[in-house]
Amino acid sequence: MDNLAKQPQQKPPCDKHATSGDKWRYTIYTTILLLILFNPWTYKLVNKLLSNFVGAIASKDGCPTLLGFGIHAAIFTIIVRLLMDMNI
Repeated sequence: MDNLAKQPQQKPPCDKHATSGDKWRYTIYTTILLLILFNPWTYKLVNKLLSNFVGAIASKDGCPTLLGFGIHAAIFTIIVRLLMDMNI
């Protein structure tokens, strides 16, 4: 009995595989998200909103600091992960 309890439960194989269309759709979503998050206007906006709390996010021209790039990369990662769970 103890031997059965120690064995990991195997998950049944997934029958649904992503189609080429699904892959392209998520690629387009990711590209649009990247273009929105990593542009000077977004860096300027986030700098206005967060610079008093965390420090400079971008220069006045919208050029990101290392902190700004890191924050945007973290946000990008979280949103891409959430997109994977959405049924869109």
